[in-house]
Order: sequence, then structure tokens, then C-alpha cells
Amino acid sequence: MPADLPLYKPDSGTGSKRPRSNRRLLLGLALVGALLLFYLNVRVSSPQISITQETTIVSTDTTPTPNSQAKQPSKDIPPLVDTFLEDQDEDEGPLDINDTDEQNEAQSIANPGKEEIPVNTSKHYTYLVVIASPAQYMSRRRLIREKYFGMRDNLLPCMRYDTDVYYKFWIHGGPPASNTPARRQYEAEIMEWNDLVEMPPKTAFNQINVIQWADELSNKEGITYDYLIVQDIHSFVRVSTIKHELDSGIIGENTESSDTLSTEAPLHLVWGTFSGKPADQSAFIIGSTAAKLALKKQTEIQLKSSDALLTNMYNYYLQFNNRLEKAIESMPPEAADEVKEKVVPTFLAEDRDTHRFTQWENNVESVNDQHRIITHVYQDTEFAELAVWTSLEPVLVCHPRPQSLPPPMDPLDDDETVNSPATKQSTSKGSSTAIVTSSFIYDACMEPSGTKAAMNKRDYALRHGYSFVARSAEFAQEAIRKERKTVWGKIDVIEKVLPKYEWIFWLDMDAVIMNQDRSLESLFKDLRERYPGDKETFDREIHLIVARPNGDPMINAGVFLMRYSSWSMQFLRELQQTTAWYNKGPSYEQGAMWDLLNKPEHSKHTFLLDRDDHTFNTFPKRYRDGDFIVHFAPDKCPNDATLSGLRAADKIKQGEKVTAADLQ
Repeated sequence: MPADLPLYKPDSGTGSKRPRSNRRLLLGLALVGALLLFYLNVRVSSPQISITQETTIVSTDTTPTPNSQAKQPSKDIPPLVDTFLEDQDEDEGPLDINDTDEQNEAQSIANPGKEEIPVNTSKHYTYLVVIASPAQYMSRRRLIREKYFGMRDNLLPCMRYDTDVYYKFWIHGGPPASNTPARRQYEAEIMEWNDLVEMPPKTAFNQINVIQWADELSNKEGITYDYLIVQDIHSFVRVSTIKHELDSGIIGENTESSDTLSTEAPLHLVWGTFSGKPADQSAFIIGSTAAKLALKKQTEIQLKSSDALLTNMYNYYLQFNNRLEKAIESMPPEAADEVKEKVVPTFLAEDRDTHRFTQWENNVESVNDQHRIITHVYQDTEFAELAVWTSLEPVLVCHPRPQSLPPPMDPLDDDETVNSPATKQSTSKGSSTAIVTSSFIYDACMEPSGTKAAMNKRDYALRHGYSFVARSAEFAQEAIRKERKTVWGKIDVIEKVLPKYEWIFWLDMDAVIMNQDRSLESLFKDLRERYPGDKETFDREIHLIVARPNGDPMINAGVFLMRYSSWSMQFLRELQQTTAWYNKGPSYEQGAMWDLLNKPEHSKHTFLLDRDDHTFNTFPKRYRDGDFIVHFAPDKCPNDATLSGLRAADKIKQGEKVTAADLQ
């Protein structure tokens, strides 16, 4: 369908009319002649450089190279020009992330049907995509993750941005009010996706604040970029198309109007609308060189009338162009052109000659293949329709993580052994492992500590190369089911996540990892040594590892390990059917698990750490130095206890000693 998009119809007086038949004939003959001349002179043709008063666009017939360095003018530079050249940073060219051993190595991931995408091990990204959003637009953020980046859920999460694209939702206006359903959903989103950066409540969304934030990423997190792509939450951006065009250096190729970027200063780009209206801030694209220049000269630039920094920057350099022409008129043409490229940013003004940025007209039929950004799209259904209409392709922000193979689908007979290939899993460093927890906040109780506790677990997963999966939807759906206590959502989560991994490590929200150095690989090594049978039997037969603390009548299901296998999936199915425990407190799903584990067909696949307080499930009053995880699990709200545990965990990370008294 998008291949048949209607041609763009420019406003009267701004576009060119369709040529008549006789003009087409003449143009055809002229084209043949031009091609003949081109053929005869192709070996001696040279790049043509043009500069207009409205925009500085460099056209060339050579392939653009983003890492090209600007040449120095061959003649002495006039004083006016020299002043502006002093504003250029010496190292403002794009980083070559292949130069150092610490950065990209010869790694790549196959992308079927497309070019292989290298694994980016540096913190330099070609594209930094920022979506400015008030906190309440959760449904739009879900759509953007799916349509822009291909992320429908977080079951196989993006733990590190390891391609050439880095994105964040830039939250402005403050979080939702405390102790509200909206606030709890917002906190769950943070736990699950970790792609929100929250600005101070009084920080407004404008070009200065976003560009300044992006600039500060270098000092705070070591993240640098070549191009900054910014939009508000109501805009639709064809990210994959824009990325392709910036990669190639040709904007709008195969459309009615195209622009070729400078090969000498590709990052000196400012792309947007400069009308002086509020819509100028809805979406824009800027190269890192131009962004640094805008920040450096913002005092002079902001003397203009608009609230938009880049609109003022456009008008500032529009006036400067005339002065520059006089200053360099005595220079040789080639040197003058080089100076222009270095001194004046390349402005692509989409409210002038081209209309690649447009406002939504309430129907997809008005959108054509020339359009790159559509603003003022308020309905989620319309946003989704635009993605289909424009054939939007997701941009990869991280390479997919491996997942387990499917086990046999038939239920196990009593005499059937669990030895399928899917159950012979490895617990080596390269195995597929996930740290799994709840992101569902029941009420105001865990609102202050839930997200912090999730970050404690996420940090651990990142440290050791595991996935981190937090889920809330499965808990929330218990309210729709209306059959059992909300805590049963834990079993729904495990059923959903487990098939994606070899092992999952479940931790309740109020469990805090105290010893971040303790890897699961070292834990499995110790467990094999402690297992009553031989190591081969452990690797073949054991699919659930859980502790029964001292003094407890049953297991504690707040922390446990489960392996993906036919047995485990069948066990979970049986667990879901234990209706007697649906509302039987205080144990609920924990009591149901204990009942099933007392059956021989299940106990033989379980390593019960009986009367164990220190392997991975330690109550705070029993804590000893070096213990792995403290599980607070008080009778009442665990918020205060969890916050206390998180403070203690931070002390341990800083090299301090912690005792059980610190956890009370």
C-alpha cells in the first residue's frame, strides 16, 4: 500500500506545476544530451558546492563518509571568519568506534535478509533518539517501543544498547501523584523497561533542555552520539528511513526533492522547521557538532524572538550569511566554500522548499512517501495506522538474546525420564539465565521501595550477563480472573518467562541481593558439590532448587531457581490447578507448591535446601557477612525493611561491613 502513496500536493504558490507533454519531450531530449556529456567528461567531473541564504546544503557526487575530517582553508582567514572558527571544537568530528581495542571488535549478528549489524561494545552511538513525554502517556510509549524498535514485551529484554542506536523516553512534568493507580503503573514501567529518564518537575520540554541533557550524557555516563533525533510524544517519526538517509548522506532520495549532506562536515546538520511557531519544537534532528555550537553560542542566538533555540539559530546564521559572503569574497572559491561548510551549519528547513515534516491531517491517505515526520498525532490507533501505511521497519537497538529450545509437548508418564535435549541444559557463563521479579505494586505500601529493589536486581543481572525480567501484567490480571489472590500472578509470570530461558531465578520484590559478587555459576558449582547424588544426576534430573528455612513448616517460595524442562512446565500446570490454595492464606501459591513437592514424581526433580538460611534465602535477623540474598517477608508492609536492606546493600558495595542489626 505505501508504494502507491499519493504524490505530495504542495500549497499553491510554493510548489512546481506538473510539466506539460511538450515540456516532457524537451526535457527528455535535454536529459539524453546531458547523459552523453556526462559520459564523455565523467573522468574529469568535480564536486559542485552551493550555498543559499536560506540553507547551507552541500551537494557532491562522491559517497559521503561520516568520519571525514574538515579540511583547513588554503588561504589566510579573515578576522570575522576566524572568530567563528574559534567556536569549533577540535575534536567535534564523529568518533571512529573501531579505533580502539576497548570499542568495537570484529563482531556482528546476522540479520536475515539484511546486512549484518555489528555489536557495539562502546558507548558511542550514531543515533541518540529522544522521545519527550509526560508521564501519563504509557500506552503511546508501548506503541513507540513496538513500532520504532520492535520491542513488544520485555521477556527477552534489551539489557545493553549494543547497536548504533540508543533511545530514551525523556519524562517531563514530573511523575504521577503518589498513592494512585497511575503512579503504580508508572513505577512498574520503569522496573520493566528501564528506558525512562525523569527530569525535575519544573524542567520543561524545549530544545535547549534536551540538547543540554544529551550533551551531559558524555560526562555522566560516557555516552556520545553523532545525530540527535528528538520528538514529542505526539509525533510519528520514520526512524528507520531517517537513519538510512543519514547513513547514506542523501535526504529524500527518489522523492521530488532531495538534499545531499556535506561530506566535510556531516555533523554540522540542523534539520527541522524554523517558522517561529510552537510546532518547531515538536521534532528536530541535529548533528553533534551543530548541537555543541548551539549550546556554546546560545546567549547570542537566544537574542532572537522565538522560544525555539534552533529557530533562533537558523535566523542568526541567516543574517550572518551576508556578512560571511563579504568577509570571504577575496578568498579563492574552493577555500571560501570550505570555510562556509565549517562555519555555517547545514540547515534543512522543512517549512521552506521541502515539506518532509508535516502536521497530521486526520487520515493516512494525506501522508506520502516524501514525509519523514508527522506531528500532532494524538490517537494511538492513528499512530499504529501510520506505522502500517508507511511500512515502518523497526530499528534494532540491541541484539536478541538466546532462548531455550521447546521441550516435548506431551505430558510425562510416571515412568518417563526427563532427559530430552531441552532438559540437558548448561549452567555455564554462556547459558541463558534470567533474574525474574514482580513489578506489581499492590497499593501504596511498596511504592517508595519497589523500583529501587528492582534496580538492585537489574544491577546484579547486568554485572553477570543475565537477563532481568520484571512483570506486573500477570498480577494485574488476577483482578479480572476474580478466582484467587493476586500473589498467584507469580506463577503466571514464571509460566510465561520460563520457556525463554534455561534457568530463571525468581526473587520476590522484597528480596535484596546483598552480595553482588556471587554469580549463579559459582552457586551452581557449590550446589552440585552439596547434592546427595552425583553431578551427572544433578544436571540431568534437578529442575527446581528451593529452600525451607529453619523453623518454617514448608518451603519459602520468595526465592528459588527453576530450569526449563517438560517436568517444570507440567509442574506449573498442576500448580495452577490446585484450587484449594487459591485463597488459603497465608501461604497461597507457596502452600500449593509444598503439597506438590511432597509427591514422589516431583520431589525427585527438586533439590530441597532443607533447614537452610544462607544459600540464597536469608531472613534479616539471620544475616551473616557474605550472605547472598536477604528476604524480608514481614507480616506487614515490607517497604521500610526493604529500604533498610537496600541501604545496607549499598554499604557493602562501598566496602563497608554490615550486620544483622543493620537490617532490622
